[in-house]
Amino acid sequence: MVAVDGSVHSKKAVELAIELAKLSNAQLYFIHVLAETNAPKWFKEFAEVEQVGEADYFDIVERRLFSPLIARAKESKVQVFRCIRGRGDPADEILRNAKNKGIDLIVMGSRGLGKFSGAMLGSVSTKVLSHATCTCITVK
Repeated sequence: MVAVDGSVHSKKAVELAIELAKLSNAQLYFIHVLAETNAPKWFKEFAEVEQVGEADYFDIVERRLFSPLIARAKESKVQVFRCIRGRGDPADEILRNAKNKGIDLIVMGSRGLGKFSGAMLGSVSTKVLSHATCTCITVK
């Protein structure tokens, strides 16, 4: 399972996850979690320009985030098993889904789009690394 948020590190994590899935003939899950009760700032700006509402957040995520990732995986001959969209604490949602789906590897960027850009390791990746029961890889 690879956690995606559109950040540079997330994109690198996707590339590594695709390569690992290809080498091991594994199925790939993508997961994206909306951390805020309202859509994030980047989406609000996009929504204003494109004249769409916050209710359209996950539809936009599907088209602008998941669709290109699925295409990238398919071009590498990797099967995307499922795209997971969640809302809440990103680390909790990643951990919960990994456990419930029997995930054996989580790949994620070491830093995401969170507000603490000066941290050495992102708060989400730190929490996932600390609490996951499966192997985790963080990507810089």
